Amino acid sequence: MSTSRKGDSKEQPLISGDEVRQLAGPVADHTVIAILETGASISDLEVALVYARGEGDHVDRLGHPQSGKVAQVSDILAKDELYAINNER
Repeated sequence: MSTSRKGDSKEQPLISGDEVRQLAGPVADHTVIAILETGASISDLEVALVYARGEGDHVDRLGHPQSGKVAQVSDILAKDELYAINNER
């Protein structure tokens, strides 16, 4: 019998719009669909959200360029009205 650990689910792809909205907030439907189509994991979305929200040290974020699915999700979030405001700063 396999046991599930708390961290195990983070590497599984997001499977519903509810999961996306639980983490990202009230993003547009087209944003949810685009994120789901990337096959990104919960962890990928969480990292992309740190960038989209402008959290953390600005220099630190610049020193860690995004790649792969994190970069894809970040690009998608940057186009959403909810996060576009943060990108204008």
